[in-house]
Order: sequence, then structure tokens, then C-alpha cells
Amino acid sequence: MKKREEVYDLYWYFAYERQNIFLNKLNGNNIPWTNDPILQTFKFCNSYRINDRVSQYLLKNVIYNGKKYSNEDMIFRILLFKIFNKESTWELLLNNFGDITLEHFSVKKYSKVLEGAINSGIKIYNDAYISCANKAFGYNRKHDNHLALLDKIFNIDKAHLKIINAKSMEDAFNILKS
Repeated sequence: MKKREEVYDLYWYFAYERQNIFLNKLNGNNIPWTNDPILQTFKFCNSYRINDRVSQYLLKNVIYNGKKYSNEDMIFRILLFKIFNKESTWELLLNNFGDITLEHFSVKKYSKVLEGAINSGIKIYNDAYISCANKAFGYNRKHDNHLALLDKIFNIDKAHLKIINAKSMEDAFNILKS
């Protein structure tokens, strides 16, 4: 039981220290925000995902950007952003297609833009986590399989309509998972 207590103590120490780092940054305090050498040296996600830079970008630029979107478009925009989870990829798509809506989504056109970025040495995925994309849709490129997945979700299965009518977040999750 002693080992388990040590592990729990370490976990809560990390969570506490990480949250204090966030609060110190938020309050404009100077570095170092902690005395822990590991937490001083390496980057970790915020204790609350919503406080991460990318999540803040999602909120401000994808969801609440001052424009009104249909429920279908909002679900599409969020899923598209979260697949790549990278601000510069979102900006690349915006710069090429104007506003991003389901009505104007084209697997072929989006793929061409993303392929061009990759060929120019630009990373289109965030390294914070890896979105798996096997060749389920027959493409050799990860982004093509992801775009095909979005096409299936929205244009073939019309899953967004099921999500809109879901009775709970668990139901919506299970629709997406399917």
C-alpha cells in the first residue's frame, strides 16, 4: 500500500504544482513559476484543457469568431479543427477557402491545399497528440484519410444530424465513435 500512496502523492503534487504554474503565468509573475526542475524545464499541458493555447484558439477563432453558424457547420468546423489541432492549418484553410462551412467542403480541394503545405515543409498536424489515420479510406496520406472520414461523417452518414438530436453528450460521443 505504501507504493500506491507514493504514486498518489506524486500525482497530486504534479497536479498542484502544474496548476500553480498556470496561476503564476496568469498573474504575470516572473519565471521561475516553480522550484521543480522538471516542471521548469519541460512543457506540460495545462491542468484544465480549456486553458491550453490551442483550446483557446478553437474557442475564439473556430467557435466564437463573431459569426453565426448552423449547428451542422459548427460541428463540422470543430471536428475539422480538432483533427489537425493546429492553428496554422486552420489559417491555411481559411486563407484558401474563406469561411469554412460544410456546404463548401471538398475533400479534393482541401487535400490539394494541405498537400501543398506538406510539400513546402509545413507541418499540418499539432504534435501535442497524434490522430490515428490508417488507410481505411484507401489513401496513402494521413490527411486524405481524415478528410475522407469527415466526408463520410457529414455527407454520407449524416452523423451530424444524429449528434444534433442526441439526448446526452454520451450519445453524441457514441455517434462519433461509431
